[in-house]
Amino acid sequence: MSTGISGTGKGSALIVATAIGLTACGSGSDSGPETAAFDETLSAQALLDSSVESQNQPVTPSTIIGADLLFEPMTDAATYLVTVRNFWGMDDFPQAFPDNAHLSLFGGAVHNASISFWEIGEPPSRGIEDMAEAGLIDILLSDEVTPAIEQGTASSFIEVRQFTDPAVAGEPGELQFEITVTRSHPLVSMTSMLGPSPDWFVGVSGLSLLDDGDTAGVQGLAATLHPWFERLVVGSPLHDGGSKSDITPVMGGPDIIPPDPIGFVAYNEAAGVYLPTDVPQIVAEFDFQRIR
Repeated sequence: MSTGISGTGKGSALIVATAIGLTACGSGSDSGPETAAFDETLSAQALLDSSVESQNQPVTPSTIIGADLLFEPMTDAATYLVTVRNFWGMDDFPQAFPDNAHLSLFGGAVHNASISFWEIGEPPSRGIEDMAEAGLIDILLSDEVTPAIEQGTASSFIEVRQFTDPAVAGEPGELQFEITVTRSHPLVSMTSMLGPSPDWFVGVSGLSLLDDGDTAGVQGLAATLHPWFERLVVGSPLHDGGSKSDITPVMGGPDIIPPDPIGFVAYNEAAGVYLPTDVPQIVAEFDFQRIR
């Protein structure tokens, strides 16, 4: 059921807000009307909705400048509080919405640009397939992340063994955890199954927490020239893992052998089912707030 449509760079996260106290995206260093107008209470979901409202527009990064600089931007390492917000809920996805809806365990890695754990348009690895179909992260961590750590292309696991509740009455379910990135390993890849579902998931792939201008990753010595984001908020579309062919949020379904490339799937309100799409549908948000 996968479409194989390419997202933004290696991953498919939609960057909806970045807040740093530095010059970026061609803005001057002085505070101007755009900076003064920044409101940290601005709804990231509203930005997401407006960003994908035009059905024919590709998913592209957008940046908002404006928060005060709280931390030294050129340190060797940075630690972030990650807040996951789950927008999948009965109000917006009413047909056959499951009683036990959740985002499952989060698995992934902090790594560099020499490795990729999953990409839009590429078939899933065995670890990504197991995560998408069953919500399990053990194969991903033991068979894929561990060798990367041993080879030096990854620095640490992302392993969060908690569920994230669904949205209720317009309020997203939330989960928080911390990650630490370094200049040698500034990228984040992580995924979580939308549960229950055949093989649908949310996540980011190769997301850089260095403000390198395009967030698609950094290579070599260039990493020493970029500041850390103070805050980065990204929206995750609903991804189709490519290994199952069902259209309702239940586990299982007919196998696709070999798996199709990872693509996008979206809730079709008229039909009440989930169908392949070229237009990403945001169902979750990742808010990276630097804390040290």
